[in-house]
Amino acid sequence: MAWEKVKQAPTWEFEKQKTIEGVFVSKEENVGPNHSNLYTLELPDHSHVAVWGNTILDTRFKNLQPGDQVKVEYLGKEKSKKRKGAEYHNFEVYHWTPEEGEEGFGEEPGEEV
Repeated sequence: MAWEKVKQAPTWEFEKQKTIEGVFVSKEENVGPNHSNLYTLELPDHSHVAVWGNTILDTRFKNLQPGDQVKVEYLGKEKSKKRKGAEYHNFEVYHWTPEEGEEGFGEEPGEEV
């Protein structure tokens, strides 16, 4: 057996890949220079990807539990109604919790969070 360096999972490039689906594994808080949340998902091929939080994603992920099946869709940039001239990245998040013995990854339509 050999030692293997622990690395951070690659991050989701949502502007290139508009949708990501996997199992919500964990949440890290106060990561990086902006003290952001970092969510880790396990993909169907058992690799992991990290998703940087923002106001929208932090709100949507707030009530999710590790083990929940998650689908995140990037909707693009939208103009802020509260801050004139400002834009933000908008997302939809869907989830479902597989029953014991039930497989995941897209077999159920999901519930919008």
